[in-house]
Amino acid sequence: MSFSTEKKVGLFFLASLIALAVMIEMVEDWNPFEEDVAYHAYFDRLVGLNVGDSVRLAGVKVGKVRGIELSEGRVRVEFTVREETPVQADSLARVRQTNLLGGQYLGLSFGSPDAPQLSAGDRVETAESVSIDELLADVDRDLERVLGSLGDLVETSGEKLGTALAHLESVLNKVDSGEGTFGRLVNDPALYRDFQAVLAELHDVSARLSAGEGTLGRLFTDEQLYEEARGTLANLREISGRIRAGEGSFGKLLASSELHDNAGDALANIRDISRKANEGEGTIGRLLNDETLYTETAQTMASINSIAGKIDRGDGTVGRLINEDDLYRDAKTTLNKVEKTVDGISDSGPLTAMGMVIGTLF
Repeated sequence: MSFSTEKKVGLFFLASLIALAVMIEMVEDWNPFEEDVAYHAYFDRLVGLNVGDSVRLAGVKVGKVRGIELSEGRVRVEFTVREETPVQADSLARVRQTNLLGGQYLGLSFGSPDAPQLSAGDRVETAESVSIDELLADVDRDLERVLGSLGDLVETSGEKLGTALAHLESVLNKVDSGEGTFGRLVNDPALYRDFQAVLAELHDVSARLSAGEGTLGRLFTDEQLYEEARGTLANLREISGRIRAGEGSFGKLLASSELHDNAGDALANIRDISRKANEGEGTIGRLLNDETLYTETAQTMASINSIAGKIDRGDGTVGRLINEDDLYRDAKTTLNKVEKTVDGISDSGPLTAMGMVIGTLF
């Protein structure tokens, strides 16, 4: 059976592709200019990592997994890295995931800069990683616990929740029908008109303020007021500076040390007087501390009260003078007689006048 030229070219091209694929697979890791260093590590469990997966240092591909086998009750992983890759004695190897779909690689950490570098064939310490299965199991367990708690909560509080929803529905119905204050606020169109009127008034007020109308508007727009305010502040700063400098009466009161010294002396004198008074020294001290003075004062007041009581009752001469009107009538009668006598004296001679006086009095 003969092949046409087109078929021969097609078969040759297909065979070339197959050969190229085989060669790529066989010589993928072959690099005559680089040497790889072999290490191994032990894991308690290994999920998803396969021979041929990459080895990465801080996310950078540096080697490949060469073998996986069971050894001494653990999983032994053989891998190689490029010769210049730093693998320290305290570097850690752990299984990492490239994505959530399950891609795995063997990740290495840098380790300490001052730690010695491992030799070829040495064991690299490992750290266990959480696998997707374990993570999903934990999530499923937590979700089940949360949903269970939520179900219990809904079951125990179902009646209360139904009551609360019924009350909420009643409130919403009242608001929708315009009952109550909030219902009127929601449904009354007059509120909207009032609100529009208030906004219009506020707009008018703001426009008048911007135009400088009224007292407040002039405060906003009058440049003279601004200049006067600046002048007032300058005067206040000047006065404050003069006070700090000790100028004027008020400045001297604040800055002069003499006032402070005098005030201190005055307070010291007051404290000394108070101490002497408390100790019973001097007249004031004796007045404050001598019980005899209190007793004598009390007796004197008692005597005064007794005398005042007697006078008020009309006892004694003074009491009779104050309480009886006989003296007043006698004195008035005597004065009348004296007045008549004086009138008679002017019309009579001396002897006759003397006799009249004596007769009037006696």
